[in-house]
Amino acid sequence: MRTPAARTLADYGVIVRRSWWLIIGTVAAALAAGFAYTSLSEEVYESTSSVLVLPTASDTAVTGARTAGQVNLDTEAQLVKSTEVAVAAAEALGSDDPGDLASRVSVTVPPNTAVLEIAFRAGNAEAAQAGSIAFSEAYLEHRRSGATASLDSAIATAAVGLDAVKADITAAEDRLSGMDSGDNGRSGLESDLDGLRQQAEEIEAEIAAIEAQQGAITPGRVINEAAVPAAPVSPNAVFNLAAALGIGLPLGLILAWARHRLARKVAYPTDLVERCELDVLATVPPAVKFQRREVFGAYSPGGRVFSQLRNVVAAQLTHDQRVIVVAGVAPGPAASVVAANLATAMARAGDRATAVAANPSTTVGLPELFGTDSVPGLADVWSGRVDLAEATHAAPRQPSLNVIGPGAAARATGPTSEAAAETFAKLAEAGRFVVVDAPPLSCSADAQLLAGHADAVILAVQAGRDSIGETAAAALAMRQIDTPLLGAVMLPSVLGPMNTVPLPGARREITSTRAVSQDETPTDSLEPVEDEEATTQVMPTVPSAASGRASGNAVETR
Repeated sequence: MRTPAARTLADYGVIVRRSWWLIIGTVAAALAAGFAYTSLSEEVYESTSSVLVLPTASDTAVTGARTAGQVNLDTEAQLVKSTEVAVAAAEALGSDDPGDLASRVSVTVPPNTAVLEIAFRAGNAEAAQAGSIAFSEAYLEHRRSGATASLDSAIATAAVGLDAVKADITAAEDRLSGMDSGDNGRSGLESDLDGLRQQAEEIEAEIAAIEAQQGAITPGRVINEAAVPAAPVSPNAVFNLAAALGIGLPLGLILAWARHRLARKVAYPTDLVERCELDVLATVPPAVKFQRREVFGAYSPGGRVFSQLRNVVAAQLTHDQRVIVVAGVAPGPAASVVAANLATAMARAGDRATAVAANPSTTVGLPELFGTDSVPGLADVWSGRVDLAEATHAAPRQPSLNVIGPGAAARATGPTSEAAAETFAKLAEAGRFVVVDAPPLSCSADAQLLAGHADAVILAVQAGRDSIGETAAAALAMRQIDTPLLGAVMLPSVLGPMNTVPLPGARREITSTRAVSQDETPTDSLEPVEDEEATTQVMPTVPSAASGRASGNAVETR
């Protein structure tokens, strides 16, 4: 038996096939949502300027920075979105909301470059271009102002030093003018005055150099002007639909898996294998139609299924194992259909078989399927009213198949362990196979009792009607006895005329004008030949067991 742990890729394929409509519907809904989002979203245009950042005197290298060089581009990228730059850009654009403008700016630094890519988004193409240009120019002006302010501060500091030196020069000159040429200290004072004059010249040269540097400040330049975007960047229909597909497909698969795991009814053979731990002996496909209340023809699609089932069952039984109990899960004709067709397939293969109707609760049982009488039957035998031979009826058109109906008191007389063992033993001696149509396990324990005296058990499961929980419980109940559980036979959810209640004692009437279906052979359209000697009469009451046995010896089997 293959357990759920042995799941293969084919099993997942079955889950997908059984819920393909759910997966496709989920994907379609996701794509529709993506399309609606794309249609309802406002268009957004983006324009980008590329600015080459050049170092200035105020720039200093940052230790451990992500970008190499004197200019830290990560810092410069943050400056582009700063309040000062946003205010300047707002003035250029005539806007009174710098914060909103800053939120629409994005700055990226291409690897191994000293370039800032300043992108601006707006509701139309022209506004996007104007915003990118405004922020680029505002950033460069801000950077220029910063560098100029630094140089102005350096010039001011140098000017203060120059004024001090000039004051010292003036004082030294005044002292020197009051001294004679031969006075002591005059030469030293002249030497100090020369030093002060030289110092003043150096400061003046420094100031001149700073002023020259101030005039040559180049904070950077725009190397790629912002262009008018030809198409909006948002909404992106391709991206949105791809994202919707990427979300819808996994969601659909998850829903299909959840539907598979949470299903309450048996729908596919994999449900029996995975959730009920049952081997599937045969499956009657939904394409097979149940046209009438009778067994399938030998060469019909349904007949081939049960012929294969006969081969499987016979291969798993030894010659001494003859009694097979077919039990349903819930009330209905499923077990009767399987038992009747399996017994017929065995008889067609040349084995003497007996079909026993031990299920009095079904509306369509073995007598209705074979066209035999219900009484006298099994309940009459167990109650001692008739002999087993008298309750045995020959099936029309099947010389090696006998049928035992449920009997007149079937609903009132249940089986006993001793009676079931004795009956099965006698029937096994008379033929190769005994197929017992047992009551459903969900409402009776008789099937378990009968199976205890059988050689094999088969469960009949009807798709769409039998629940997974009841099927698993039925399998567990059968495993609790020593009789081997061979597996399950799965029938489709629609059994055609099997679902209607037959009239009491009604016979099939076959007209010559009825079309023969694909599940019938020409012999199925023929009425059995009956004569007064071979016809089994219905016996509503039997005076005594002795008289019943006496009369049973005089009945001929057909």
